[in-house]
Amino acid sequence: MYTQDKTHRITLRLNDEQFEHVTRNAKVMGVSPSELLRIFINVSIASEKYPDAVEKTIGNFMERNGAGRENDKTDIDDNV
Repeated sequence: MYTQDKTHRITLRLNDEQFEHVTRNAKVMGVSPSELLRIFINVSIASEKYPDAVEKTIGNFMERNGAGRENDKTDIDDNV
């Protein structure tokens, strides 16, 4: 098995709901469950190192997908 720079191993026990969540999302993203968990960890690391950049990225994603608070979607001309 080719592990690149991965020299540490973790054994993780999950309940049924957690396991189904990981495997379902890994399938959607086209990655292995292990790779999905690495992605989650890397996002967490990035949010600690670059909190402003992560917040902006999440905000942009939510805006593109129509998510967020209703007041965030209005502009100055929307008088109620």
